[in-house]
Amino acid sequence: MKNNFKNNIIFRSLLITLTFCVLLASYFLLKKEQIILQVNGKVTTVNSYGKTVKELLSENNICYDEDDIVYPSLHSKLEDYMNIKITYVQQISVSEHSRISYKTEVKKDKSLPKGVTKVAQEGKEGRKTIVYEEIYHDGKLVSRVVNKEMIREEPVNKVVIKGTGTSYVASSVNLSQTLSTEKSSSNVKGNKMVVSATAYSGDSVTATGTRPRWGTIAVDPRIIPYGTKVYIPKFNMTFVAEDCGGGIKGNRIDIFMNSSSACYNWGVRSIDIYIVG
Repeated sequence: MKNNFKNNIIFRSLLITLTFCVLLASYFLLKKEQIILQVNGKVTTVNSYGKTVKELLSENNICYDEDDIVYPSLHSKLEDYMNIKITYVQQISVSEHSRISYKTEVKKDKSLPKGVTKVAQEGKEGRKTIVYEEIYHDGKLVSRVVNKEMIREEPVNKVVIKGTGTSYVASSVNLSQTLSTEKSSSNVKGNKMVVSATAYSGDSVTATGTRPRWGTIAVDPRIIPYGTKVYIPKFNMTFVAEDCGGGIKGNRIDIFMNSSSACYNWGVRSIDIYIVG
């Protein structure tokens, strides 16, 4: 009886010792130590009894989703001194509004004297919206690409009319032309006037709503009514009174010419004119 009791005590002691050894071995075998964990830019060192990266993250209450980057992968086996990094990924859409520049179209017109240009249509900028897809890793921008582009308003091109017809330069009138025009003026029937004549140029609209051209003169409508045809022997040509000006008073006219240099060369002259219609 005493031997049985003694044997039981020895057996239990051995069993307890064996169990302790198994648990101690399990502790050292299963426990993974000094695992470096990088989350959102912060580095910590942890220990774990888990078998995989996924179990370690669950032990430490670390949240993530399917878009985030976990390295090594969630199913990787844990090892001592392992380095695990989680990169949080965020994707957002950003819209930017911008303008679309218009182009300038130049069209030639033989009905306008050479050197004369006018704007037939003003240009207008368009508007567009560009949608970018931006990707951030731990709050830092790593990618920015165009997802789509939407035209909100199409641009309107500017249209410029460029004259290619015959141009007149006042300074080119020579002596032979003057003699021939003076000779032909003797046969002109109409009221003769002696006026002070200046010259002007540019792209504008006359007082009667027309575009000034070679053949247009500005007058004092109280003296020479709009629409009156005026023959000028100096050029051997009939002009039309279509414009006026603040400084055009009394016996004074302003002759439209094709360039500012021609106006400068003309200056101010006293000339004969004939009211012919």
